[in-house]
Amino acid sequence: MAANYCPHCGEQVEGSASYCPHCGGGLDPDMDEHTVTTPQARKDSLSIESDADTTIAAVTHIVALFTWIIGPIIILVASDDEFVVENARNALNWQIILTVYLLISAILIIVLIGAFLLFIFAILDMIFCIIAAVKAADGEAWKYPITPDIV
Repeated sequence: MAANYCPHCGEQVEGSASYCPHCGGGLDPDMDEHTVTTPQARKDSLSIESDADTTIAAVTHIVALFTWIIGPIIILVASDDEFVVENARNALNWQIILTVYLLISAILIIVLIGAFLLFIFAILDMIFCIIAAVKAADGEAWKYPITPDIV
């Protein structure tokens, strides 16, 4: 019995699944035990355009560090690639929720804990954006922790 793999992320999936449980990508309903898409076959099928898309997706997260929500919004509107759009949404959601966290921290300065939280969130912003950029360069759309889907 051959194993089935998601054509989007390359993870192994059940033959009866309609969506990949790892990335959420839609699966071909005709995929059966005779249909095999291995992770290596997926990687081999990537074109130069896909490499450029992963680069743009990675740059989206780095741009967000310097432009707040402006960079991700521009990339979200300008791109028609699904992977780049997903990464731009993730970066935009993080920047929006980070703003909320920073505003709450600024209010909490009155109780003296806010200054510490401002520092922590600034560090988390850099760390999370770098992790997301590395994951995007590897072809994965990383969802930021403690971040709801807003956009």
